[in-house]
Amino acid sequence: MSLPRGALAFLAALVVGCVDAPDTEPEPHDAGWPDAQAVSHGAVVVGAVRYEDRVFDEGGFTGALEARPARRVRVQLWRDVALLAEGLTEDDGGFVLPLGDEARADETLRVVARAEAAYEGHTVRVADRARAASVYALEAEGRADARFELLARADDVGGAFNVVDVSVDAFALYAPHVAAPAPTLTYRWERGRAYDCGSCYGDDEISLGGGFDDTDEYDDDIVLHELGHYFVDHYGRDTSPAGAHRDRQVEPELAYGEGLAYFFAAMVTGRPFIVDTFRGSNRVIDLERLLQNGEAKSDFRGVTADGRLREEIVAGVLWDAYDAGSAEEPFDRVAIGLDGVMRVLVDHFGADRVWRSIVLDDFLEALVCVAGVPEDDAEALAADRAYPWSPAGCP
Repeated sequence: MSLPRGALAFLAALVVGCVDAPDTEPEPHDAGWPDAQAVSHGAVVVGAVRYEDRVFDEGGFTGALEARPARRVRVQLWRDVALLAEGLTEDDGGFVLPLGDEARADETLRVVARAEAAYEGHTVRVADRARAASVYALEAEGRADARFELLARADDVGGAFNVVDVSVDAFALYAPHVAAPAPTLTYRWERGRAYDCGSCYGDDEISLGGGFDDTDEYDDDIVLHELGHYFVDHYGRDTSPAGAHRDRQVEPELAYGEGLAYFFAAMVTGRPFIVDTFRGSNRVIDLERLLQNGEAKSDFRGVTADGRLREEIVAGVLWDAYDAGSAEEPFDRVAIGLDGVMRVLVDHFGADRVWRSIVLDDFLEALVCVAGVPEDDAEALAADRAYPWSPAGCP
């Protein structure tokens, strides 16, 4: 939306850091904070929140920074220690907060933008690694009639706002296909510090690595991969035992759980590439052409004698089932789209929480029995990955 500009575009100070959760912190199942809206009478405070995004493509980070709107993030208006108003930014990062008739144009106020967002009741926040109640935030101080412009820089807390913004994309994708919102998702992160697991999910929290040699806060595909585990935890089902999985053949349940999470990331971004930057290099997986950093990998097809396989096989089969085929992929005659994926993942697997084991075979069976894909077409997807599967028939 287009916002009116204040009479004086002046900011006295800009402070970056964490803020402890106020008394107004929503409960885990809160339906979300109210949208920021202009009021029909009285004074308003206006502004916008943006963050610096580190641009990357299939070759990794380009070195460029791009200022992007911080969408649906929580903004608060303070007079000293009194909270006057709060709401959410719009999709362009803009906000309008009511001030009241008693306000003076020359009084000093604070606007706080918190690294937490809500989309249709689905909520996410990025908190300090050591203190879960301390949400990263930007703070700007200025006159009441100023236009407040807040920018989270990449060398400070920009990564926290990137994580929130990427999460909003995921919420927007799946919100229409699920029931009540899950509890608030919390990312625990600290710039410059890594986790032993790299990045991992558990109990509505994602431990997100922030080490300078592995900046996962700007690795959108890794952020979405971990969010994919949260999505499956609440709306779908897998039986993964967890454990190390990168660049190795793993047991079928682990391969399915991790491959599903990578497919989820690709579905949100709309591209069949998974980009992970770490240790000064880029790891780029092409899910359609079965390439890693442009090279074919022999274990991207087939399974070992004891049935172990790469997670990329799972992610690739799920991607081919989801997207439309092309002349380069004559074997791919399946395109169930988002509705079909949600019917399989949420309505089928998610409806029955007592699955003892879920592997790629079960997804392929669901393609036929739930999504209505012809058996021959589902077999063709498996055959392209040299994955040994034959339809067992629908119950």
